[in-house]
Amino acid sequence: MLDLGSAPVVESERGVGTGPDGRFMDVVTEDNAVPIVRVVAAMARRSLSQPSTEKLVRRARGNAVLQSMTDPQAVTAHFDGTSIHIRRGALANADVTIVADLADDSVKPKITGAARHPVLALAMGKLLEPPIGEWRQEAEQFMAGALADETCPRPLRLVVSNTSESQQWGGDGEAAIEIHGSAEQLAAVMSGSALVAEEVLAGNLKLIGDLRDLSVLTRFTIDHLFGELG
Repeated sequence: MLDLGSAPVVESERGVGTGPDGRFMDVVTEDNAVPIVRVVAAMARRSLSQPSTEKLVRRARGNAVLQSMTDPQAVTAHFDGTSIHIRRGALANADVTIVADLADDSVKPKITGAARHPVLALAMGKLLEPPIGEWRQEAEQFMAGALADETCPRPLRLVVSNTSESQQWGGDGEAAIEIHGSAEQLAAVMSGSALVAEEVLAGNLKLIGDLRDLSVLTRFTIDHLFGELG
């Protein structure tokens, strides 16, 4: 089993849902967690907002590893029915191992151990696929954290390019920065599932504003990715 005593575990946050015992699921990381641990923990907390996912996760027991197929990054998640402990590195002889391209979702991951531990494998997979809501819903949550920081450019306007739907946050008048894209693309960056600068540079989003504002928004999307915005 995972030796949780070998590293200090100090960060604990509750999932959104509650089980039949009335308790929240705890997602715990080690002290000074590395970026991949923080990202996976944030994804887990978001995924646990879905009652069906939380119910499944409560049934899972054992250790599951997420390993990058392109670099040495890896995390181990320990499931005990009431909490999930996430730490850096790949535990030897883990019950389930998922090897994935962390930068390209189109590459099919390689999974071992699923036949012997189907509930654990499914629970780990669900945690790594957090739900993304409608673009306005995701934007409201993002803006609540971003606009609490005085460095956030404002007003900030989002425009759905194929329908011309739009909404503005941070005041009236001419927007300091506008982001145009499909509803799906806007939802992705507002949820922290994609970085706004990368999407702009790739041509998936159109930016009306200056590069300083883009840099600031990218910092906020990184914070959101880590579950640390606001």
